[in-house]
Amino acid sequence: MSVPQLTYSLPYAHLNLRRNPFGEFSADEQAALALVDIDPIIARMNEPGYAVQFVGEKGYGKTTHLLAIRSRLSGAGYVHIPEGERAPVPLGCPLLIDEAQRLTQWQQFQVFRSNTPLVLGTHRDFQQKLRRAGRVVETIEVEQRTDTERLHQLLNARIEWVRRCDGQVPSITITTADSLRQQYAANIRGILHHLYTAFQNLSEVTEL
Repeated sequence: MSVPQLTYSLPYAHLNLRRNPFGEFSADEQAALALVDIDPIIARMNEPGYAVQFVGEKGYGKTTHLLAIRSRLSGAGYVHIPEGERAPVPLGCPLLIDEAQRLTQWQQFQVFRSNTPLVLGTHRDFQQKLRRAGRVVETIEVEQRTDTERLHQLLNARIEWVRRCDGQVPSITITTADSLRQQYAANIRGILHHLYTAFQNLSEVTEL
């Protein structure tokens, strides 16, 4: 009696990928793939009292900016404040606070009035409050930082990041990137979720 041969295939091997390129990435991976212009900000991180805030909705790229900055500054203190929770303010210079709108009033008072250079990711505009605390403030609307070309580069960089070996891999066309940009505006998280589903059902290497 013959025993049937079992064929095992690795997930996404048929696409020459190690995993879905639009799934969850680690903080280090997000920083490595960040296509953000942070050099002017890095240059000001030694200025006492300087504060930059990245303002925008959830999924628009605030965290990516903060992680990219943290990866360039070994002495930085970083904290992400989860929804509905409190988190201690870390030590470090500069100080990076993600979801800064969740700081308590006392934490705001302490952090804003210190001289430590400050980087905030926030849904709320703290410009007036920071200036009253004596800060020199720069405000960056993250929605305005994602154009079609940057989005196109970002999406294909994620695909290359999970490439399995030499050979063809799927790619996102500039037309698709533009269509997604029009559909989702600057909601990068929404775009990634859309493409995650598309890649789950992709049967062969192709352009999307």
